[in-house]
Amino acid sequence: MEQNLRYYLYLEPITKRLNAPGAGNIVRGKEFTEMLSNLDNCLEYMQSHINYKELATYRSRYCLLLTRGLTLIRVHFTNALREITADVAKRIADRQLNDTTISALLCAKFHVRAPNLKHIRLEIQKRAVLPKGADPSSEAEYQSLMNELYQSYSATHKRLVLPIVTKKISGIAQAPSSSKDLVSFARSSISYIRGICLDEYDLWGEWFEGEGGLYNFLEAMCESLYDHLRPRTIHETQILKLCELCTLIQTRYMEEDEEDASPIEANRLHFTVLIHPALEDAQTRLVFLSLATLRDEIGRYKPKPEDLDYPARNKKHALYGTRTGPALSGKRNAKSDVPPTPQISKTPTVVEEDDPDAKYNFNTEAAFKDWYPTLREAIWLLSKIYRLVHSSVFDWTSGRRTSRSELRRQHYGSATRSSVSLKASILAQPQMKTHEE
Repeated sequence: MEQNLRYYLYLEPITKRLNAPGAGNIVRGKEFTEMLSNLDNCLEYMQSHINYKELATYRSRYCLLLTRGLTLIRVHFTNALREITADVAKRIADRQLNDTTISALLCAKFHVRAPNLKHIRLEIQKRAVLPKGADPSSEAEYQSLMNELYQSYSATHKRLVLPIVTKKISGIAQAPSSSKDLVSFARSSISYIRGICLDEYDLWGEWFEGEGGLYNFLEAMCESLYDHLRPRTIHETQILKLCELCTLIQTRYMEEDEEDASPIEANRLHFTVLIHPALEDAQTRLVFLSLATLRDEIGRYKPKPEDLDYPARNKKHALYGTRTGPALSGKRNAKSDVPPTPQISKTPTVVEEDDPDAKYNFNTEAAFKDWYPTLREAIWLLSKIYRLVHSSVFDWTSGRRTSRSELRRQHYGSATRSSVSLKASILAQPQMKTHEE
């Protein structure tokens, strides 16, 4: 009898303690954690003995007391953040600190208070879980309290850190080396933001378990970056600059998904989620300029007479081949002993020695010299963007380019045809051949 009745006897003393003046001061004590544990045991007992007298009344009151206790934790957590903010603001105002010192002060203050607040915050998190058999899309009973903790921390920390980040990004935007160059600005600003996000990720782990609410907070920290980078990307008119920007983001900051990643690697910052909007902006602008080129330089191209005079061009190649070919008769050319003067291209070809595929590089200017101009333009542009945009977008764009180029040649009576696949042409440029009729 005594064993069963004790679950009813907790009601009155716990009610008095949680509703007494200054009840928020007991949150940091060990007895508060024991009180919450007793409430859990009482609710579990009520759930397993549904036929007992007045069970529904006791269960509802215990639920209210548990909610009251967890709300006291939320109030204490919010007040602690306000104290930190007030202390930091007072120190900044009194000493006129620079940005580096302010950052160090913020880290020190938040690191010191993190362990104690994390311990009591766990009392909410371990109860903000879905019961067995619940709909996965539904929200746990106390998840709203956890969301309030995330929002309180994010708002407080953002209020202190964001002005420093905004000032730094503005300084990078006005620097002589990056004020007018999109890629230089992106390289410096994204590297800085990534460092900030890594520090904030580590600090978040000291305050919370898991990543709930984390990336919403980090996205807010990246707003100043996009305030500068997005307008520059949208107004960029050079296709090569956009290609460089896409390459920079894809090679340095985009991570490949690894299905067999270890638990240690899984618990790290996924910067790809934060920087992906910048890549989308660059790709969108790149596709837009590519379609503008398709319309203006290919669709509206008016060929010159020499573009269509393939018989004369073939005759020129035949004469050139006869002049430089081996002697087929017994007569020796008087100038055969003199080595021919090498032809120097007016457009130099740059070959990077560090590139493992450098031996396959060749002078594309010479390879495309006698191609129909619109086809040459299309091949050049597709070779720049095919690794930088989604494959479906590339296939659609390349189809439009080649069909438009073909229509232009047919309209002006050109007899040229190309039997080489575009992607194969780009991937295996040394094997390109032009078939002319």
